[in-house]
Amino acid sequence: MEMQKLRTLYTEYGKIQLGNIEALYGNVDNSVKLKIKHGISMSKSVPRITAMSGLFHESFEESAAIDGLFHDIGRFFQYLLIGNLKDAELEEKYGIKDHGRLGELLLNDEFITKFGLNEYASILKPVVGNHTEIYDSKYALDLSKLPPIFKEYSMEEILKRAQLRNYLIAAKIKLVVEADNFELLQNIVNRDWVPEISEKEEGFVTKEAWEQFTNNLPIMIAEFKKRKVWSVNSGAILRYGLLPQKAQLRSTLELLLEQDYLRLLYERAVEGIQKPDPLIYDGYLYATLLVKNIIELSDPIITEEQRREAVEKTKKMWK
Repeated sequence: MEMQKLRTLYTEYGKIQLGNIEALYGNVDNSVKLKIKHGISMSKSVPRITAMSGLFHESFEESAAIDGLFHDIGRFFQYLLIGNLKDAELEEKYGIKDHGRLGELLLNDEFITKFGLNEYASILKPVVGNHTEIYDSKYALDLSKLPPIFKEYSMEEILKRAQLRNYLIAAKIKLVVEADNFELLQNIVNRDWVPEISEKEEGFVTKEAWEQFTNNLPIMIAEFKKRKVWSVNSGAILRYGLLPQKAQLRSTLELLLEQDYLRLLYERAVEGIQKPDPLIYDGYLYATLLVKNIIELSDPIITEEQRREAVEKTKKMWK
C-alpha cells in the first residue's frame, strides 16, 4: 500500500482513539497525543536506519516504514484500558505484559483488512509484539548472524523462504528498537518531551548509576529504586547510555553524531537550571567519546567484543 495513504489512515485512527479517551476521562494526556506524531516519525526513521545500515535490499524500506508506523499501536488502547502508559500497571490489571503485546492483539483480522496489511500481517504482528521485550526466543537474534542474502534478495523473495522468516522478524525488531531509542532523544531535543532534572544535590546522579553507565551496562530503574539508589538525574545518564548500550548498527551511532543529539540532549537537560549536576555534563562527554570509539572500532554490525573494546579505550582516554 502507498505509504502516504497508510500514514493518513493511522492519523485518523489515532484521532478517533484520542476522542474516545477524552470522552472516557475528560481530557487527553499530552504523552498519548504524541503517539500519533511518533508513529508518523518512526515510519520515516526506521527505513532511514534500514537503508543506512547497508544490510538489506532496498525493497525492505517500505516494510520498515510499516513497522515504524504501527509499532506503538497498542498505546491508544492501553490508555483506554488503564488511563496511563505504564506497562507495569497494564500487566498487573490485565495480565498483558506491555503495550507491544497489546498492539499485537489489536492487529486482528478486522484491523489488518481495514489498513490493507493482509500480505504483511504475519511479519508485522510479531515485530509489534516483541519490540519492547523479546518474549519469543526464536526472535532473539544477534545481527551479526544475519544472512547476507537479505542484502541480495528482495522482501518478496525472502518471504518465500520459510526458513528465513524468523531471521527477518528478528532483524526488523532490532531496527525498530534502534529507531525508537533514537526517537526518544529526538523528542527531547525537539522539546516534545521534557525530562525532569533536579538541581538539588539529593537528586544528583548516584555512584551506582554512574558506574553502570561507564561500564556500558543497562540501568534498570525498577532495580535501582528497589535498592534505593535511584535519583532523578540518573535518568539523564540512562538516556545517554541508551544507544551506546543497545545499538547493533554502526550507522545508528553515526546518525546520532551527525545530528549532534548528545550535545543538544545536554543543553535541553540543563535549561533554566542554575547549578547543573556536574555528572550530567561528564555523561555527555563520556557518551560522545564512547560513541566515537565504537564507530572507530566496529564493522557495520557492532559486536559485543567491539563494544567492550570501545569501553576500555574510552576509560583510558577519559579525563
